[in-house]
Amino acid sequence: MKTIFDFRAFLNFLGRNKLYTAINIFGFSISLMFVILLVTYTRQEYAVDQFHSNKERIFRLCNESGSCFAPLIGRDLKDRYPEIDTYVRLHSSNEIITGGGHHLKAHYLLADPDFFKMFSFRLAEGDTAQVLRSKNGALLSESFARNLFPEGNYLDKTITIKGIKVPITGILHSFGNSHMVTPDIMLSYEEWLPILNWSEVFKQGYANASFPLYIMLKPNADLSAKMPEILSRFKTYYWPYQEEHTHELSVKPLTELYFSSGLRGGTCRHGSQKLIGILFSAAILILLFAVINYINLSTAQSESRAREMAVRRLLGCSRKALFTRLIVESVLLCILSLLIALLLAGIAEPIFNRILQTHISVSNLFSASNLGIGVVAIILLGLLTGVIPASVITRARPIDVVRGSFRHKTKMVYNKILIGFQYLITIVLLGCTLTMSRQIDMMLHADLGFNTANKLYLSIQNMNGYQASGLKNRLLQIAGVENISRVRGVPMFANNNSSGVWHNKPIHLEIFEGDSTYVGLMGFRKIQDNRNFAQNAIWLNRTAMRELELPDNASYCEYLKSPIAGVIYDFLYQDLTHHPQPCVIKPLPEKEWCWAFVIQLTDEYSITTLQKIKQAYNEYTGGMPIDYKTFDDVMHQQYAAQQRMSDILFGFTLVAILISALGILAMATYFIRQRSMEIAVRKVFGSTNREVLQRLVLHFVRYVLAAFVIAVPVIWYLMHDWLSQYVLRIPLSWTIFALAGLTALAIAVATVFGQSWRAANSNPVDAIKR
Repeated sequence: MKTIFDFRAFLNFLGRNKLYTAINIFGFSISLMFVILLVTYTRQEYAVDQFHSNKERIFRLCNESGSCFAPLIGRDLKDRYPEIDTYVRLHSSNEIITGGGHHLKAHYLLADPDFFKMFSFRLAEGDTAQVLRSKNGALLSESFARNLFPEGNYLDKTITIKGIKVPITGILHSFGNSHMVTPDIMLSYEEWLPILNWSEVFKQGYANASFPLYIMLKPNADLSAKMPEILSRFKTYYWPYQEEHTHELSVKPLTELYFSSGLRGGTCRHGSQKLIGILFSAAILILLFAVINYINLSTAQSESRAREMAVRRLLGCSRKALFTRLIVESVLLCILSLLIALLLAGIAEPIFNRILQTHISVSNLFSASNLGIGVVAIILLGLLTGVIPASVITRARPIDVVRGSFRHKTKMVYNKILIGFQYLITIVLLGCTLTMSRQIDMMLHADLGFNTANKLYLSIQNMNGYQASGLKNRLLQIAGVENISRVRGVPMFANNNSSGVWHNKPIHLEIFEGDSTYVGLMGFRKIQDNRNFAQNAIWLNRTAMRELELPDNASYCEYLKSPIAGVIYDFLYQDLTHHPQPCVIKPLPEKEWCWAFVIQLTDEYSITTLQKIKQAYNEYTGGMPIDYKTFDDVMHQQYAAQQRMSDILFGFTLVAILISALGILAMATYFIRQRSMEIAVRKVFGSTNREVLQRLVLHFVRYVLAAFVIAVPVIWYLMHDWLSQYVLRIPLSWTIFALAGLTALAIAVATVFGQSWRAANSNPVDAIKR
């Protein structure tokens, strides 16, 4: 009966103190919701590729510049080193696939036959032992197969690729929680690489470095001791090492690839341990805010709780028992908040998935082991939360409470420190959010060294030079199309590169090719125009001139065996984390095949013009799907991760402001109630309402000012490090710090002003009577 009575007493206490209850449960529930979502997300991120049965034996060959190699490297390694069981080369790109009366753009993946022996991916239909062994067989993903053939019966169908009819020999299950992206279609690497525009590379064998290479070791084998030997051999016959473009070589375990940088090849998706760390840090800070609110509100109510505890002490209850009771109350409040948090996490799950572009499910947490961990964690949280209030309340002597002197002994030292800490974190979050949003806005509108306005990048699939020229002429007839350039390489989209040695120094050049309109249409800024109209004349940027040791007035490039048409300023061909590189713009002959068109529009992406372009393309190609992007689209894609980070941080900042503001509101209520007699005496002795109001508001403002002084160097340190990764970056202006501080100050004043105004305008006689 005593336990039931105690529990009822706790419920009665919560009912009498609705503001206290609402703020604590809200803070704990919201913060625990974030923790639940992030625990689910983190477990999923660190589980990537853990389902492969051979995961301990699979590695990817890497070096400091990437992780792609020539086609014959895998064969060479397997033949020489018995530790290697098998190898798999990959290549991915896009191609138009025809089937079932549909023309669809598909993301294809070429792979060696041992792909399914190495990895534990499964087929919904087909035999993994038979696929990827000939040209006459294609694997389709379940979703792509449904789009092509809604009627089903996929293995009875054929598709057309590059004019070749290919029977469907299997249907892929999704790759699931893997670092590899599920392709729309899979084909044999050996058979299809020469067909898909890589015939010369395939013949030459070692003349390229474009293909991811995975190796699987034999059980209990170790290749790490052989890596120095492999590196030495590469230096004797493999050109990136011969010409000293690359100096390192390593094998990276499969289970580490998801969080690795520098993986190329278009087959991979990437995770960020830094993002996980930032998200968890923010979630823990939000949870800490809730803990601070609980401690503040509980200690602020210490007078009323101490009166209750004093009565229990006089009735024979020990201090230890009372301390335990208060801890149990804290744990019960945390458990109630956890149940609400689970409900909120389920509701917020779709929003979380959309923002982080992931697919988590909170239901995956419901297991016996996770339940045990959750119980232990919530008990520890309750202990952490309740120990300070329990110590303050139970240390009161019953005689002090009866006399009324206990109130004067509680000076709220804990509360002042914790309130200051809340505002410190809030100002830091505000400053970081402002800096990130300004930097992202600057990057989206940065001067890249060429003109991006009103331009489309239109991919050209399966067209020779004559066909592309015909399409160009057809599109130029559309009102709203100002000019078109045929290209093989455009900044921010794609380009070729070339490596070699000049004057005993390795040279790496980024290659862009375009027709005679290319330089003018792109708006590259000229430093020098040599007025050389030779068919093989090239343009070099300033960095290329410097790397090739050419004088400013050079008219011929010996390294490239070409006359120089002119010199242009450096431009950014990748995102702003990459410095300008040596670039060459080569002429593209009129009848040679191209990758794409760059279309200059007269108006800013007129819907009418875009529809006419789409219609003309469909008519010319016989219904093939059109694939175009604007430069703005690409810029937003490049900085999507930074934008997500900024949005997430903004969300955490809003929640932090809300929780801290509610805590300050409640604290102001209890503080003013405790100081009601002091306020009355001051007014009796002549203080005006305005003076009392100023005194009350300034009491809380000083915490904000102290927090601001500490927050400024913290913001500068964090954001200076974050901004350092960008070639172009905003200055850390004083306005960022000022705006963050003023926002926090305005929130603090707005939060406590109402309570302070009522207290300042109250009748002192009422306070004295109470």
